Amino acid sequence: MSLVLRENYSDEVVILTFNRPEKMNALNTDLLDEFMAHMADIEQDDAVRVVIFTGAGEKSFIAGADIAEYADGNRDAFIAFQFNGRRVNDYIEQFPKMTIAAVNGYALGGGFEIALCCDVIVASTNARFGLPEGLLGLSPGGGGTQRLARAVGRYVAADVLLSGNRLSGQRAYELGFVSAVTELDDLMTTALKKADYMLKIAPLAAQEMKKLLRISMDAALPTGLSLEQEVLFRLYSSHDGLEGIKAFVEKRDPKFKGR
Repeated sequence: MSLVLRENYSDEVVILTFNRPEKMNALNTDLLDEFMAHMADIEQDDAVRVVIFTGAGEKSFIAGADIAEYADGNRDAFIAFQFNGRRVNDYIEQFPKMTIAAVNGYALGGGFEIALCCDVIVASTNARFGLPEGLLGLSPGGGGTQRLARAVGRYVAADVLLSGNRLSGQRAYELGFVSAVTELDDLMTTALKKADYMLKIAPLAAQEMKKLLRISMDAALPTGLSLEQEVLFRLYSSHDGLEGIKAFVEKRDPKFKGR
């Protein structure tokens, strides 16, 4: 059985489904390896521009890591598993194509961390976001403390981490890290509509703006502003930049080529 299902919704949009419903789509090494193989293939496919992640079944996006991976007390295996998870998350965050997390249910621990690495998150009304590692005597290791604090601020992040609070899809929307919340039956339709809007953005512009957003979390404001203008000047001289301006003046749809 495939642990990650790939559906080519169109030439430009791919849906990847985490497929361990009997384990609430919990992450293990085999699933992560299969996921990374799909992602590497998608990265090389010039036609694909948006990747949507979701979970199999109605209950769970990803309910965290499969604790069976490290329950035997093997410290070296535990460390290797955590390093692998961080590698996957960093890869998602830096992925050159646009990503959407369509969170259909529980997004806990590593599942929440994967969602936080995506460019856009849409959620169902029964989605639940949490970082329950403290209840196991542990802490997040795939970016949960750092990315959540950057997304919602220190105090909301502290409530999630230090009280085990789980955020509903609606609350996540109110906090601003979920861009749309919908009934479960409408979740994929919402994600695909979001992808349609994203496809209108020129490929080069999308890649550059993704980089600028990452930089914005850490760079001093003057540095970020200077980098932003450098990007703008490069895009203005690109085929897509000139085509976009020309198409606007001529009142027609642009024909972007990603260069």
